[in-house]
Amino acid sequence: MIIGVKRFPNSRVLGQRVNAFCEVRSSRIHGRGVFARRLVRSGTKLIEYRGEMIDKEESNRRGIELFEKSKETGSASVYIFDLNEEYDLDGNKEWNKARLINHSCEPNCEMVDEDGKLFLYATREIKKGEELSFDYGYDIEHFLDHPCRCGKPGCVGYIVSRSQWDKLRKILARTKKAKKKK
Repeated sequence: MIIGVKRFPNSRVLGQRVNAFCEVRSSRIHGRGVFARRLVRSGTKLIEYRGEMIDKEESNRRGIELFEKSKETGSASVYIFDLNEEYDLDGNKEWNKARLINHSCEPNCEMVDEDGKLFLYATREIKKGEELSFDYGYDIEHFLDHPCRCGKPGCVGYIVSRSQWDKLRKILARTKKAKKKK
C-alpha cells in the first residue's frame, strides 16, 4: 500500500520504502516511480531487478500478450529484460519494486548484469527526492509504440536506446518533411 502521495505545504511526500536508498511514490513521468530517499553517490548499487527467469520463447509470448493488454488498458506494458541468448528475466511481480523505475532520455542510473542478476547503479550523484531512471534501451523497430514522457530538455520523444537516436532523428525529420509536402 502506498502511503499518501498528496503534496502538502512544508511537508515531504511520503512513499513506500523499498530500502535505505529508495522509495516508491507517484511519478510525473508515468504512474508510480522510484525516488531517492537520501543523497546517493555516483556508483552506488541501489536495488536489484528481480523476477522470474524464462526462456526466449516464453519471453516472446508474454511480451506480446502484455503489450497487447497495455494498448487496451493504458497501463505499463512489459517488464522483461534480455539476460543472454537463452534466458530473459520477467520482472512483472508485485514484490519487484524495481519494475517501477521509469525510463529517461537523461538517466541518472544504469542497469548492470552481474552473473545473471540485474542491479541498478547510480551513474551520477542523485539528490534526495529525485526520481531514479535509466535508459530502457528499446530497439527503434517499434518506436511509435513507446512515446517518452520523461520531460527532459534532451528528450527525443520516444523510448529508444541512445545508440539509435541519430537514426530516430533522421526518421522523424523525413516524416516531418513528408507531412509538410502534403
